[in-house]
Amino acid sequence: MTKLDSLRKVIREEVRAVFQEELAGILKEVILNKGNGGQLTEAVKPAKPKVPGTLNTLAPKPPVAPILSPGNPLNSLLQETAMSMTSKDYEGLNGTQVIAADVPIVESVNDMFASSRASSNLDAIEINAVPDFSAIMNKMKMNGEI
Repeated sequence: MTKLDSLRKVIREEVRAVFQEELAGILKEVILNKGNGGQLTEAVKPAKPKVPGTLNTLAPKPPVAPILSPGNPLNSLLQETAMSMTSKDYEGLNGTQVIAADVPIVESVNDMFASSRASSNLDAIEINAVPDFSAIMNKMKMNGEI
């Protein structure tokens, strides 16, 4: 028996056990409700007590801005960087994808590797082109895969 077959067998057993548990509860409810004229009523399970997210009973303190000493060159460098940044510089920091406009788009992966220098070290290969996957992505969207 292969690993795949044994995995399928375990999944079948677990699904069967869950169905038996659920059906047993439903059948008990149907049997009990036969005395009520055959009308089914929805049973409400008691809510589980919620576990607090933290055991800390004190109210959280608001964050305090760090005190920057004026004589520290790192603090002045950080302040200068923060003042010079624009909203364009923040792109990509929040998880959004940034696509460089100067990256050439090629037709295939082979064309992508053709633009790089040959090297026996895979870490040394520099790729400066991106294949056009828009047709594949559009087809996947139409099929509902993404």
